[in-house]
Amino acid sequence: MFKISRHQRSAFSLMLMSGFLLAVLALPAAAQRKEKEKEKSKEPAPLAGCEDEVKSGKEKGKQERFFPYPVAKVKEAAKGALAALEFEVKKDTDKGMEANKRRHIGVFVGSGGEKVVLHFAEAEENGQKGTRVSGETKKGFVGRVGQKSWTNAVMAQTACQLRSAT
Repeated sequence: MFKISRHQRSAFSLMLMSGFLLAVLALPAAAQRKEKEKEKSKEPAPLAGCEDEVKSGKEKGKQERFFPYPVAKVKEAAKGALAALEFEVKKDTDKGMEANKRRHIGVFVGSGGEKVVLHFAEAEENGQKGTRVSGETKKGFVGRVGQKSWTNAVMAQTACQLRSAT
């Protein structure tokens, strides 16, 4: 049989305890990392049936999309899309709409605050009458690092809402 000295037993016990202590200390750090990653990728809740169309992006400049519906119907759908994406409509005229994203504390301090500007015009495409929407996301100076382009997400949510309304 083996004969383990008292010194060897205490060294072994110390090793076991330090390993256990490291494992216990690493659990909260791993959980915090996972929570931060989850917070970073957090997007607003999509409209029902539009779950795959909510991603914000890095697109720059104006984007346009044609919808084969009257201006009033497209504007109403755009309002619903903006609300679903946590935007608050600040200006609403016959030809345009401006909405600001609510600010919140996120991974980057001062996330949110983007402004989406939409312009609506009657148009015809391939012989079909409808509405051409041009839009652009404007980022603010404060919290710019945490801000995203929301134009494509707003357009996609508008299209989804129009599809589900018919």
